[in-house]
Amino acid sequence: MWWDTGADTPVLGPPVSRRQQRDNAHEAERLLDDVAVAVESYPDTESGRRQWRDQLETRLRRFGSERLGWPQGYQSLLFADDFFESTRAFVREARAFEPGVRVDDVGQALRNVWIANSLQMLLELPIRLSPAVFGYSMLYPWTDNYLDDPLVPRAAKAAFNDSLARRLSGERCLAASRHERQVFELVERIEGEHPRATRPAVYESLLAIHGAQVASLRQQSGCLPYEADLLGVSVEKGGTSVLADGYLVAGALAPAEAEFVFGYGVFLQLLDDLQDAPGDRALGHMTVFSQPAGRWPLDRLASRLYHLIGRVVGESARFPAGRYEQRLDLIRRNCDLLLVGAVAEHQELFSRPFRLALEERWPVDFGSLRRLRRRAARRYRRALSRLRRSRGVASLLELVA
Repeated sequence: MWWDTGADTPVLGPPVSRRQQRDNAHEAERLLDDVAVAVESYPDTESGRRQWRDQLETRLRRFGSERLGWPQGYQSLLFADDFFESTRAFVREARAFEPGVRVDDVGQALRNVWIANSLQMLLELPIRLSPAVFGYSMLYPWTDNYLDDPLVPRAAKAAFNDSLARRLSGERCLAASRHERQVFELVERIEGEHPRATRPAVYESLLAIHGAQVASLRQQSGCLPYEADLLGVSVEKGGTSVLADGYLVAGALAPAEAEFVFGYGVFLQLLDDLQDAPGDRALGHMTVFSQPAGRWPLDRLASRLYHLIGRVVGESARFPAGRYEQRLDLIRRNCDLLLVGAVAEHQELFSRPFRLALEERWPVDFGSLRRLRRRAARRYRRALSRLRRSRGVASLLELVA
């Protein structure tokens, strides 16, 4: 599909005037400041928190509708109580599993929780945090980051990968460290929900993503062009990653469901590679985007990714647009946000005409997007500092839980 997909510059919507973009950016600044003030006054009681959340949601909905053009269906799904409760449950479980868990690790794992929740939404299953989804989501920071750590010797990574493969195959392995013991405990949570005898595809999918992670280590070697199939590595890693989510939430998938879920994972991985292109290049990690980054504009690669997303989302036989229009719209809009955000943040990797073609059809100009991101980071740090002094809060995650 990648090679058979066009690379024309995306048309993101109708043109947006500079005046409208400035007004939208100004309102976004006000919203960020209001949210920061609201966070600092987070209520202590459950009833107060519910009212606080309702007021904040109303503010966000109004901004999304008036400034970003969010349709009602998109907003209803985005702000659904089930998604919020799944997030709260995960944060509580993560802190119970490892009291000193890093905020970045929770954030990384939460991304997979939300992907699993989106699959539950598509497959018309209850949106919830299951033991299996928790176990698999926490495996990301506990395995992926370990394998990506340049300070860990390759021999230690190889030994860890071998032990994890045997554990995923059903062997009872003796953990060599506290880290490995925690990883095995996460696998046990999956086993508690999905019996191996009746749901073998669950474990086949977990072995598939594990194999893809091992294969992706080749990307860390600073390989030359044509030395490794970088596209194939990303396709395999991304596709099997979300395929495992599909089996974990449903137990079994029909062929058309597995095909969509695999494609969903592919474009999420490629979006991640696009966002990380400068950092990957600096570390010598080679991907479809980091290898040419800085040598050639990434315009056509980003365009091809945009159209690939549209094909996966729009051509699924299992999830036709009529019945699943709102759910597919949620996925599509979120992906557009990630892609445009990468172009805005890493403008040096794209040609000026390409950036302008996207910017003139986006609600906020790219310079304002970058300023808003920095403003949000400053307000986050300030709010957290005040909460530490006034209430002893070490992380904003404590408010979510």
